[in-house]
Amino acid sequence: MSRAVAGDGVGVAYQTGGVEGAEALVLLAGQSNNHHWWDGVREDFEERFLTITLDYRGTGASDAPDEPYSTRGFAADVVAVLDALGVARAHV
Repeated sequence: MSRAVAGDGVGVAYQTGGVEGAEALVLLAGQSNNHHWWDGVREDFEERFLTITLDYRGTGASDAPDEPYSTRGFAADVVAVLDALGVARAHV
């Protein structure tokens, strides 16, 4: 499992699968879920896309800071993962 670091220092665990160099597809689980939410579905996309999943802060293998969480913070976490992968654009 790989990790990116968000702007506020929170470590965000992420996973990739599928085709390296293909268009990226970020699969976001429902709130309070980790990347396993996509188990059993993800493989349907992996023949065409580089799939990216992540564990939201406070879930799975990501850090759980003792501060309020926000949609803006979750979005920044996704951007940190994309930056770590060198991905400039992605389907979500």
